[in-house]
Amino acid sequence: MAKFLARFDKGKYLMNRLMQIYSLLLVGVILLTVAALCVYTADSNYRKLNSDLVGLENRVVNSVEDNNDTMSFIYMELAGSNTAIENVRQYLNLSAADYFEYTQDSWLAYQRDTRISETINGFFNAFNDLEQLYVTLDGSSSYLMADKDNHNGRKLQGKMPTKSGFVITRPIVDQYGSKMVGEISAVFSRAAVLGMLEDSMVADGMDAYIFDNANNPMFTTHNQLSQKDYQKLVNAIENKQPIPSSINKKYYVLQRKTSRDLSYILLASKKVLWQKNLRTFAIAILVGSGLAAILLTTLKRTFKRYFQQIETIVGITHSVAEGNLKERIDVSKVQDELYDLSEAINFMIASLDQYIRDNYDLEIKQRDAHMQALQSQINPHFLYNTLEYIRMYALSKQQKELADVVYAFSALLRNNTTQEKTTTLKKELSFCEKYVYLYQMRYPDRVAYNFTIEPALEGLIIPKFTIQPLIENYFVHGIDYTRNDNAISVKAHFVDDDIVIYVIDNGKGMTPKRLLEVQHKLKQPELESQSSIGMHNVYARLQNTFGMAFSMTVASELGKGTTLTIKIKGGHHFV
Repeated sequence: MAKFLARFDKGKYLMNRLMQIYSLLLVGVILLTVAALCVYTADSNYRKLNSDLVGLENRVVNSVEDNNDTMSFIYMELAGSNTAIENVRQYLNLSAADYFEYTQDSWLAYQRDTRISETINGFFNAFNDLEQLYVTLDGSSSYLMADKDNHNGRKLQGKMPTKSGFVITRPIVDQYGSKMVGEISAVFSRAAVLGMLEDSMVADGMDAYIFDNANNPMFTTHNQLSQKDYQKLVNAIENKQPIPSSINKKYYVLQRKTSRDLSYILLASKKVLWQKNLRTFAIAILVGSGLAAILLTTLKRTFKRYFQQIETIVGITHSVAEGNLKERIDVSKVQDELYDLSEAINFMIASLDQYIRDNYDLEIKQRDAHMQALQSQINPHFLYNTLEYIRMYALSKQQKELADVVYAFSALLRNNTTQEKTTTLKKELSFCEKYVYLYQMRYPDRVAYNFTIEPALEGLIIPKFTIQPLIENYFVHGIDYTRNDNAISVKAHFVDDDIVIYVIDNGKGMTPKRLLEVQHKLKQPELESQSSIGMHNVYARLQNTFGMAFSMTVASELGKGTTLTIKIKGGHHFV
């Protein structure tokens, strides 16, 4: 009897082993998914950091060029000629009354207002990013200082204050003797260099450093770099040495020179990046652990109920095996296929009991033989085949859920980016065709498209994502998903010697007022981040690529659609 009972030890049940195996598989899948998500997150954060560095680089380069142009204008106004230099010298050396008389004489002689205060006031009115202006001349004990609070400027004596911001300094050179006779320093705001990126730089652990052609610091953010490391960096740049390895170990480094021989260094903290990664890892692990705990708890309860039902069935069969033919399985406590199995067993027990009753008058000595005969009529594989069917049934149900979970997580890993900046017109339209096809899959029988390109234009080099944003505008703003005749077409061909590209749709169109706004803003695009690709961005990039030969027009009628026309004059020179 002990051996018989041992067979029903819980550890021996097929369902128990099945639950253990399935639990291990479930935990393994969750752990692998969490690990894959962590790897994906780390890679995404690294890619985003690189993208942010590129955006910061573009912002720095553009601001350096713009502010240098501003400084050149200021220099030409204040020190572009010896007459202008003399005017500054008189301002610094004469009293206010004497300088006024000097400018009056200049007005009477040349009919020109040469007052320094008016000139400097014009600078601050014209250049919003200009914060301070300093002018010194050799031989003068005073220096000129102007700022946003004092646009007209004033003479000060003593040591000039420390300048903070983006400082551009130009030496004042005597045009006759080619000798340095003074210095002009313009201080531009941090916002002029960093714009909207200033706040995100702190969160992303980035620093920007700009040096002049003499390797002197012009601008620093100093968000992450310690004072010790900063001094190492400045010393290395001044001595034209490589960036110290201690900095390279802690930061991702981007070092470049501008077209005006200025240099800049962008740093991104590896520590901040890993802090972001670890926070994401912790969340992923907590969510994964919580999900595993919930699933395992649910699985345990489900299998526990299932096991209890099987235990009831096995207990009854055990009791029947001991000769208690009055036992019956309570079918109200079992479900699904176990209900069918229980009814079959109850019927079998009842049939067996009735058979014994019919043969009760047989001799006692023949009872065992009769019992064995009755038992031999029962298929010995019946119960095991039934349990195998239960196992397969449970597996088939759980396998689908697992597949759904794996599919849902694996769908999050799709990603396709490239770093190319230009492409051919043929490749761009091929990409657009795939983009439109996705909308066709999402809205079947509602969207039609037609792309036509003249063979001679297939190799035309254009900025990447030139046509796609225009098509995307249609799907975001122009399409009417309640219609089944939505259509968009792109046609590229030569008209005489010009390249003409039409993007035509039959969407919602625009009101005349909205069309005027779009046409006005198209040629006066607002400043955008480099990651934003809209109509303004397309216009600006095509204009940068093709210059004055490029033009783009928008025509639209409410309820009838929109037509965008891109024209490149003398297009044969570009293919």
